[in-house]
Amino acid sequence: MLRAVIVLLISLLAGVYLAGRRASPRPRPDLRYVNSSDVHTLDPARMSWTQDLRLALNLWETLCACDPRTLKPASAAAEFPPEVSADGLTWTFRLRDDGRWSDGTPVTAADFVRGWRRLIEPGTAADYAFFVTDYVEGAAEYVSWRGEGVGVLTALSRLAEGWSIDDGQALVLATAECAEIVRRAYAEATGNVAEPEAFSGSRMARAALPWGELHRRVFEAHAAELEAGFAKVGLEAADDRTLIVRFRKPCPFFADLAAFPVLAPMHPSVDEHRERWRGAPLTREGLVAYDSRWTRPVTAPDGAARPVTNGPYRLVEWRFKRSVRLEVNPHHRDASRIGCRSVEAVVFADANSALLAYEAGDVDFIPTVEVSYDHAIFRLAESGARPDFKLTPLAATYFFNFNCADVEVDGRPNPFVDPRVRRAFSLALDREAIARRVLQRGDRPAATFIPPETLPGYDTPEGMPFDPEAGRRLLGEAGHPQGRGLPVIDVLFNTSGAHPVVGQAIARQWETHLGVRVELRGKESKAFAEDKARRRFMISQANWYADYNDPTTFLDVLAAGNGNNDSGYASAAFDALLARAATADGPEARMRLLREAEATAVMRDAAILPVFHYTSVIAVRGEVEGLHPNSRLWFPFSGVTVAR
Repeated sequence: MLRAVIVLLISLLAGVYLAGRRASPRPRPDLRYVNSSDVHTLDPARMSWTQDLRLALNLWETLCACDPRTLKPASAAAEFPPEVSADGLTWTFRLRDDGRWSDGTPVTAADFVRGWRRLIEPGTAADYAFFVTDYVEGAAEYVSWRGEGVGVLTALSRLAEGWSIDDGQALVLATAECAEIVRRAYAEATGNVAEPEAFSGSRMARAALPWGELHRRVFEAHAAELEAGFAKVGLEAADDRTLIVRFRKPCPFFADLAAFPVLAPMHPSVDEHRERWRGAPLTREGLVAYDSRWTRPVTAPDGAARPVTNGPYRLVEWRFKRSVRLEVNPHHRDASRIGCRSVEAVVFADANSALLAYEAGDVDFIPTVEVSYDHAIFRLAESGARPDFKLTPLAATYFFNFNCADVEVDGRPNPFVDPRVRRAFSLALDREAIARRVLQRGDRPAATFIPPETLPGYDTPEGMPFDPEAGRRLLGEAGHPQGRGLPVIDVLFNTSGAHPVVGQAIARQWETHLGVRVELRGKESKAFAEDKARRRFMISQANWYADYNDPTTFLDVLAAGNGNNDSGYASAAFDALLARAATADGPEARMRLLREAEATAVMRDAAILPVFHYTSVIAVRGEVEGLHPNSRLWFPFSGVTVAR
């Protein structure tokens, strides 16, 4: 009965939507799908949002591709497989001779070097710079050298303009190798030996030095060394069709990384938009910066369409907060065989409106249905009542971070620095109840960080069981029998979506099973993200989606010093297991070490508390063929056909 009511309600609301919508003045595309928000950027180097990466997957062609069914790497811009040296440290990619940019020019190995360099340069580098810095030889050292130069030039720019600098900037001037001429000038002007302790922001601002001239000299020296510095990075365009990548440590899953859109090539025309200072391709502060409008579709003075991309599609329209339209790249090798000639991503900030548009036939595809009544949508999909609603288990985990590092949080003692307390809270959580009875939308209870049976060749450990009695014993061993002596437990969560409901359910379980008091602290997305990044919590909600098909896409998050390690967890044993896995003799030995690493972090040390592994519902109209649900929700459109 409930199912019939839901179906009727959706149909009625869709009719209302259809009657009230405004007709589009543009021809309907072959495929129209839903974007949950506007595109943040179409610059591959700057991307991190799923909706941006989904478009980039179709606009650019990387060295490898992911099979849309299996997600296994396959040939794309380069022949597959690449040549790999016996020690695994040198990979040689041979580009196909039929690769073409959307202006008809050949794609070259130098275009890939250009694109990957943008991924690590200060100014264009963003969340996925580690794809290069963590693995490619010399990349981390180059970024460190560039960062030091940017720090010095930024401080000198401020001083040259009469602004003050802080003590941190002064310390950069006191220690950076490229600031030696500044220290000599400072010592001559003040009569003091320029030791680091002699530098402070206020002293530097008062010093009567020719800051503009010092800036010029440092800038010119740094710019002159730029190409020689980058030449030490293990990226070499041996010729137009040969790209050689040298690694600092083996990276057996690099073919999977090489399919990720952030490692796209860049056409030389991108440099038309690059900012320059004194003739050098840098800003005054030493950054690599571009006019952000380079990704906007325009016709250049020479009549060529911009931006120039090498994927199966090119960008033809971008309407702010409304839609993005793609059309077939006429120079792509498969152009004549692509059935879906035009694609439009339409922005629906409200998920309910998106589903109504789908029911009315205005859109053909919703990558993930996230309406407030998603449990009802799950039932329709699970029962087969709506075969166009497809259940898709994801390589993604919802979990909670314990603050493993700070002895105090907001003036209160933080009991979670003790791993026994962390394990007690993890043992006292009934994940089955959260997934099956609270959410009721197909998510799978998570006893481990890595979702079982999603990563090829990896066997997840047994995981953390639900055993509240063992949790109470551990809490007693930690000096808190029945929760006595514990402060009020602070739980930080995002107020959007289902997070408050999950938080309330978990708080009730801990209060019941452990006798503790829990205080839920909800914040909107921006404030939540800031508190989480600054570790202003005892326990914080979090999630992680796999970027590539290897356990390290999850486990590296827990490594000491990793930028995504919000828990502050630091374990020499865990890090040593990751290091041993990186040089293991064979894939089986590597996977055993990674399994041991997960057991160490999640079960022994309880650095995080996994709650559930996501299952998504995607909606695909019956006329659409070739969109294959997969655990990363990656959808290349060139293999899609739509029967109208």
